Amino acid sequence: MAEGDARVTFREDVEKWAVDVEGAAGAASRHDKKARAERMARAKAEENGAEVIVHGKDGEVVERGKPG
Repeated sequence: MAEGDARVTFREDVEKWAVDVEGAAGAASRHDKKARAERMARAKAEENGAEVIVHGKDGEVVERGKPG
């Protein structure tokens, strides 16, 4: 992951979708719905000129690329 990339993962410990931005401390945000987390990740990646990486609940990457 490059600086500024935004990653969506499911956090089983809190049962929420988390958005993490490479280079930032901790999760940028946590969401009940994956779609909301994806929107936030796209916005963060666009702000940073970076990629968004979306994982399924199983941890596999299901989408990767520049937003837009």
